[in-house]
Amino acid sequence: MQILNIKFLLLQLRNHGANLNLKLRQFARIAYHRNDEVKPNPKVLALREKLVYCDYLDYERVQIGQKYMQMKRLKLANEKCEEYQQIAHEPVFSVMLNDREKDKNEDDSLIEKEHDIDEEQILKKQKALHMPYAVIHSYERTDLKPDDVVPSGVDLLNERYKKLYEKYLELEKHDLNDKNGKHRLKFEEFVKANKKYIPKGEVWKVPHTWMTDYEQFDDTLIDVYSYKNYGTADPNSDVTSIPCGGCGALLHCKDPEIPGYLPLELLSPQDSEELKSMICQRCHFLKFYNAALEVKVSIEDYPKLLKVIKNKKCAIILIIDLTDFPCSIWPDLKTIIHPFTPIFLVGNKVDLLPRDSKLFFENVKQLLLDTVIDVTGVKRENITHVELISAKTGYGIEQLINKLQYKWQYRGDVYLVGCTNVGKSSLFNILLKSDYCKVQAVDLVQRATVSAWPGTTLNLLKFPILNPTDKKRWLRMVRLKNEQFYKNEETKLRNYQFKITKNIRYATLKGHVGTSFTGNALEDDCPDPFAERSSAFMSKKLVLDESKPEYKQSRWCYDTPGTIQTDQILNLLTTDELLLTLPQQIITPRTFLLKPEQTVFVAGMGRLDYLEGKRYIRCTVFKSDQLPITICYTADANEVYDQLLETEAFVVPVNDPERLKLWPKLESKEVQVTGVNSPYSVADVVLSSIGWIAIKPNKTQIVSLRAWTPYGRGIYFRSPPLLKRSVCFHGTIIRGSPMFSLGRRVHVT
Repeated sequence: MQILNIKFLLLQLRNHGANLNLKLRQFARIAYHRNDEVKPNPKVLALREKLVYCDYLDYERVQIGQKYMQMKRLKLANEKCEEYQQIAHEPVFSVMLNDREKDKNEDDSLIEKEHDIDEEQILKKQKALHMPYAVIHSYERTDLKPDDVVPSGVDLLNERYKKLYEKYLELEKHDLNDKNGKHRLKFEEFVKANKKYIPKGEVWKVPHTWMTDYEQFDDTLIDVYSYKNYGTADPNSDVTSIPCGGCGALLHCKDPEIPGYLPLELLSPQDSEELKSMICQRCHFLKFYNAALEVKVSIEDYPKLLKVIKNKKCAIILIIDLTDFPCSIWPDLKTIIHPFTPIFLVGNKVDLLPRDSKLFFENVKQLLLDTVIDVTGVKRENITHVELISAKTGYGIEQLINKLQYKWQYRGDVYLVGCTNVGKSSLFNILLKSDYCKVQAVDLVQRATVSAWPGTTLNLLKFPILNPTDKKRWLRMVRLKNEQFYKNEETKLRNYQFKITKNIRYATLKGHVGTSFTGNALEDDCPDPFAERSSAFMSKKLVLDESKPEYKQSRWCYDTPGTIQTDQILNLLTTDELLLTLPQQIITPRTFLLKPEQTVFVAGMGRLDYLEGKRYIRCTVFKSDQLPITICYTADANEVYDQLLETEAFVVPVNDPERLKLWPKLESKEVQVTGVNSPYSVADVVLSSIGWIAIKPNKTQIVSLRAWTPYGRGIYFRSPPLLKRSVCFHGTIIRGSPMFSLGRRVHVT
């Protein structure tokens, strides 16, 4: 095994180091051109003296330096690899000891007596033996530099390719701006002419032919309805009793601003069976065009839908966003549950947290449990189980299903409960495709609409739960046992690949969610699973019929609307800003030194002032990689913030005058942190949905801080911190900057 590991390491080094000199030259050339061609905003440059550090101005230079040093280290490793290859595999001289000593004495005497003897004659007298014992008389080694082996025509070809590529980019940029301008112009003209047909939201992203995406739409009418891009509303029509398969709202064509709206062109020709397989306009825009529409839903309407839980025998799966708690914990949870309702506490998005120690999972579970009890006031006895999952990668889902089937079994319904954007719909969809759903219903229930936009689900969605009989439990146990060996080996391989390549995707927690039951394995439950489906396919599209005998006594798993938590700022952002704010991969901790009377900005949404303290403190920021960091002096913080808002330096909010008119002011809260004798962080300052900053003061040092967010939302002091050991993972400090270089990102065994 060790030999295989060495070979794999050598192969990796050889692949990475084959053209290292060429890569270094290309990288330096790119850095040179970037510094020449990219001109920062003059407003930001005017503030240069007031900025201690700014990602907009300095991050590229820091990143280039880090990349260059990484490539230098890789080059040294490649040289060691070549040296090892030479020692291990290239032929060497082998001279017998006795002959060597004898020849040495003879050579010494010859050199002393006959100075005129040629050196080549002396070498011939040695009669060196070449393994395996072939006589050679000369051995010469020549080192070739990579520059010497590059064909002369390559540089010329690269220059020609570069000029053509730059010309192509310039044309593409011109065409893109022209298209966007025409699109915007046509859209604005259309809005003026057809105001009553336009729903509110990011409608300009949607093409006028969007109705052809529906199978039920008659394509021959596209020319007839082309002037009505977004369909016709009929205020005098009735609301149907059929819910949207994506959000659960009842379908209608009364008003585009009411949830469940579907234009008259799509709604009126369809019968009730066809409507069961359709989704509303809002879900369709979110799913296919990433365009969010505004709907009229009161904050008080969400808890009303959940009041049914209090009077039912049921269990709830309480979902918390691990990148945004306690802000994603609903404090009024006790108002909708019975005192004896069991709670399965689930921490979602664990794949985004950088693991900082061997006890990572135990520490996160304990902190999550204590925080939920403190915020909601529920009893510890109500929490039946705590699980960390990723509804995106499938990690921890099988373990959650095991606990649900063994601890709750089939006693009643199950409700997915949580705030907006915690991942309820994603978990609902993955449970729908697992052993937790009845086999007959897997293909009949529509998937819930999943989007970064908060409050996607507007009503209850459901699927029937599988009854975990002894036979089904045995079949599931056999499958999981057979898969366990391959899961362990895959985890070892991914950890090894991460150590070798340092590619963060290998450190991402992943899991496989499979199915254990088929029609042949469950003959008693579904004698002929294809007979009913084949006839259904011949007639109409498959839909779930709750009136059938197999569903009448079923227990159901419900996806519920996300409750609006006033501590979150997600509803203040646009869709594009949401995608920048929400992390898309493992969060990279960034550590820096903050001195008294200095301020750090996280994009244009969060701010932390170091008001009072004797020495510097170490701060570790956990946020999306797309959000920049800016450090300045506290005395200049207000001026710097106002100036940078009108540039692209903050990224969020978007630099648009109309957008900035609606952007709220930052409000503050003060906190105090006391240092302890520990190399780890002491506490976290949580900044709503933006992220959090781990604080590490010196021993017994008392630090006064002031945190800012829009409207002062979601500012919390969290102690102990969530990832206290991450502060030790930074690299060396960057010269002339308060930032530390990136070191270890994730702890793997």
